[in-house]
Amino acid sequence: MEAGTKVWAFEESGDDPWILSEVVNRTDSEIQLKKADDGSVFSRPRLAANASGDGDGVKYEGVELANPPLSEAEKAEGMDNDMISLPHLHEPAILHAVSERYSEGKIYTWTGPVLIAVNPFQRLPLYTREILESYRQEGLLRSQNLGDSNAKRLGPHVYSIADRSYRQMMSEKRKSQSILISGESGAGKTETTKIVMLYLTTLGSNTSGSEEAGGNAEGEKLSIMERVLQSNPILEAFGNAKTLRNDNSSRFGKFIELGFNRAGVLQGAKVQTYLLEKVRLGFHASGERNYHIFYQLLRGASEEQHQKYCFHDGITGGLELAN
Repeated sequence: MEAGTKVWAFEESGDDPWILSEVVNRTDSEIQLKKADDGSVFSRPRLAANASGDGDGVKYEGVELANPPLSEAEKAEGMDNDMISLPHLHEPAILHAVSERYSEGKIYTWTGPVLIAVNPFQRLPLYTREILESYRQEGLLRSQNLGDSNAKRLGPHVYSIADRSYRQMMSEKRKSQSILISGESGAGKTETTKIVMLYLTTLGSNTSGSEEAGGNAEGEKLSIMERVLQSNPILEAFGNAKTLRNDNSSRFGKFIELGFNRAGVLQGAKVQTYLLEKVRLGFHASGERNYHIFYQLLRGASEEQHQKYCFHDGITGGLELAN
């Protein structure tokens, strides 16, 4: 870390945990840094010699090397699509790369085979029929080794994950595939699951095998697709609730299994639920709500049923339904 080198420095206080800084000077015991935003100078102590460090084997407390910024031309070529290509891959590098893409309206970023998604908390035109079809066409051509190998590939998208899973399932080895969707509360797991299911069921209903099965097979397969997708609102009614961070938070885990025949046609689905937050039935924090199903029942109940069950407040006005 010579003078002038760009680095990230960890800072416990403030909104940003990592501050972009520049090396001013370093000694045998510490390194002096200058913040890029306000120019203030501070120092960080050198760590023990056996700690992992940069190229010269020296490491400083809470200091990581910064990656050189990409030009607009490099971004246009998609060089920021995959963080594996970054020279330095660590926490501040990941946060900065994802933040930069998010500010440009790109919520998906690759890290090798793993897709990182940032919840935009708004509706974006990323899931139109045209976009879905473009990823389906690219996946189909790639699976058959067709198309221009030098052509620019489509950017990171949850459709890519779903398509890769489907193509590998339909490969010569015919192996079952798993897609793991994880994240903290409000990260967008529920919505991402719906998007993945929509893509897979669309592929499973558009394959030519459904047309060969019989005259009304296409309608039958589309019916299966609709039933699979329409199971989500039922599950969410009994297992989702409003929390302080998420209006539609899943308070249970679920394992969804989609079944396809050897022609790739969707045959059905099976859902296993587990770890339901039963304590929410009797108690929830102030500002949160019980499961959606209770409010839906109240909304659909008649005035006679309201009187019968002593819900005199009408629909849900002022009623938290804690128990």
